[in-house]
Amino acid sequence: MQAFTREEFEQAERLCLQRGRWGNADVWRVSLRGAWAVKDFSRRARFFRCVFGVWLVAREYRIVKALDGVFATGDGAFRLDRYAFAEPFFEGRPLRRMKPGDAGVPFFERLEAAVRGMHAKGVVHLDLRNGGNILMDLDGTPRVLDFQSAIGTRWLPGAIRQRLEWIDLSGVYKHWARLAPQTMGEARERILLWQVRNRKWWRVRGYRFSPIQRSLKPFEHELLRKYNESQAEDS
Repeated sequence: MQAFTREEFEQAERLCLQRGRWGNADVWRVSLRGAWAVKDFSRRARFFRCVFGVWLVAREYRIVKALDGVFATGDGAFRLDRYAFAEPFFEGRPLRRMKPGDAGVPFFERLEAAVRGMHAKGVVHLDLRNGGNILMDLDGTPRVLDFQSAIGTRWLPGAIRQRLEWIDLSGVYKHWARLAPQTMGEARERILLWQVRNRKWWRVRGYRFSPIQRSLKPFEHELLRKYNESQAEDS
């Protein structure tokens, strides 16, 4: 059920949370019969808006609704029009703004269980290494945001599907290792180690290709030392 119309949205007082680039939506916070986050492509160039914007909105909306019950963002989400959809807004802190000790083992266990629940529904997120996409809400509940990069996996061979799921899990474990070090256990560390070994194959940072491999984080150095792996950096 649609909580408000495009006209009401345009006339309402709202806060821009993220100004989209040429290929991304603007993200707004608006209070209209509740608190909402709205992803809106209506201000992109006409060709992109009418072709890719419409497709991206429909695609991400379907994924968000399919994950209702795994992540609560799908509960109440609705299409505003062809170019935008709205989902409930949650107050909280993104992991990228947290310091060690701010999130403990119970939080990460709940986050891990939710991510595995997403995988059981045949979806991978693929951008969980970005600490802005994981939120701890005011009740301490993990919330995963921004499913624009997500894809369905049910049609993929099992080996490929597993590795895509490891990409998600290694993102979770990256934050876990930074914020609650030495609490993951070997099985989780092995998945994070797999990602550290293969990081040289991924040189995209945001919207650009980087020929220079970023430096290892302290927890990555520690992980390599623990398992007697080479610490050589690629350039």
